This record gives sequence, C-alpha cells and structure tokens, in this order.
Amino acid sequence: MSYNPQKKPIVAVAGVGPGIGEAVAREFVSHGFVVALIARTEEKLQTIRTAIEETYGKGTARYYSTDLRVEEDVNSSFKKIRDELGPVNVLVYNAGARRVNGRSILDTTTEEFEGFTKINLFGAFWSTKCVLPDMLDAGHGTIIYTGATGSLRGMPGLSSFSPGKFGLRSLSQIVTREYQSRGIHAAHLIIDGPVDGVLIGGVVRRQWERVGDREKLGDVEAHLMQPADLAGIYWYLHTQPRSTWTHELDVRSQKENMFSKM
Repeated sequence: MSYNPQKKPIVAVAGVGPGIGEAVAREFVSHGFVVALIARTEEKLQTIRTAIEETYGKGTARYYSTDLRVEEDVNSSFKKIRDELGPVNVLVYNAGARRVNGRSILDTTTEEFEGFTKINLFGAFWSTKCVLPDMLDAGHGTIIYTGATGSLRGMPGLSSFSPGKFGLRSLSQIVTREYQSRGIHAAHLIIDGPVDGVLIGGVVRRQWERVGDREKLGDVEAHLMQPADLAGIYWYLHTQPRSTWTHELDVRSQKENMFSKM
C-alpha cells in the first residue's frame, strides 16, 4: 500500500530525536518532502511524527522503528520505506552514540565500543547501501552524514565515539569518489560544538545555571548551535547547484573556539 499517493520526494532521516533530526525532518517537509523517520524508540518516533503532521498535514511523516546496530533491521526498514513511500531521494544519517561523561580506553568495554561504532558507522554503511541503487538508477541523490568534532581528532574520554565518527568521514569521502560523477552528492557536516538540544545542550545550560553565567544564558545562540538553524544547512547542501557541490562543511556557534577543535 502506498502512503505517498502524490509521489512527493522522500527524505529518510536516520537517528531522529528532538533536536537536529526532528529539525531536519521539518525543514525538508516544509519544502514538499515526505519524511521517513528512523530511530529505535517507537514512543519518540510517534511523538515526532504527530508533531510534524500537526504542523504540515496528515501523511507528511511516517516512522520506522529500527535498531541501526542490526543490518537486517536496517535493510527491512528501508524496504518498507521503498514499498510504502517510494525510492529515497535524500538520506540524512544523523544517528550518533556517545557518552556525556567520557571514559578512558581502559574503562571502555568492548560491548560499548562495538555498540557505539555500529550506530556511528555501520548503520550509515548499511543505510547507504540501501538507498544508492535507486539513486543511481535515477541519476541523482543526496546523502548527508552528520559528523562531529570527534570526526577530526581523538579526544580524551571518547574512545567509543571518535573511531566510528572518523570512519563515517571516510565513508563519506569514498561515496563521493565512487559515485559523485554519477549524480550522487555526498556531504559530511561537522557539528563542531554543542547543540541546544535535550542532551548536550541541556547539560551545558545546567552548568551555566549552577555557576550563574548570565552572559551565556542571556545569549544562548552565540554559544549553542540551534537545531532549526542547522536544519537550514542540510537543506542548503541538498539544493546546491551541480557546479558547486560541497563535500565537507564545518559549523559552530559564534563564540565556539574553532582553533581549539581542529
């Protein structure tokens, strides 16, 4: 059964949460897309789907509960997306697993290292393989991978996070070199700093409140990246003309110190 009778273009957002993922979904839907929401927690997906449909109308979002650590689960979800909505035109791989409080290598378990790497890298590999054939048949397609400061350099405490993000950057480069000439625009977006979301942004805000940092609390956008503003960057990458495709773009808030990161 088709849930996209008007045959609108499809954006699949893997790793949807109440932050960048939801903001990106909303951005693309506002431009006429139908969004396939992909994440593991069904309750969270239902909430986001409902909120998007309340804003943009029934049928603008559909969710697929998926464990991105399991290849069979990823393959099954993308098959359902194709059957129910149509071929994916844009893939945004936004999934990421990391600790708020870091652990040294000696304190990092094999289970955590493997699980985080599967979410940060393997899920992207499997998702890419699912959407590429249809994109290649169509002669065009966009794949955007969400990177991080940890994509560029290893940092203490992030032994279970950075290796997967390093690999994601490499995967994006490989997709570009193998398929750009055939119409596939792969882009790696480095989120170089904290985002004003529930997890990291919430922790940062509480720290500011504890120490009474009125300057930062009074000018949040200068210190924390806003999901809706980031979503505009994803749309910008998708809509770039073929003569000026960006492969890698790094973004940070105004008062985030770039030179300490690179």
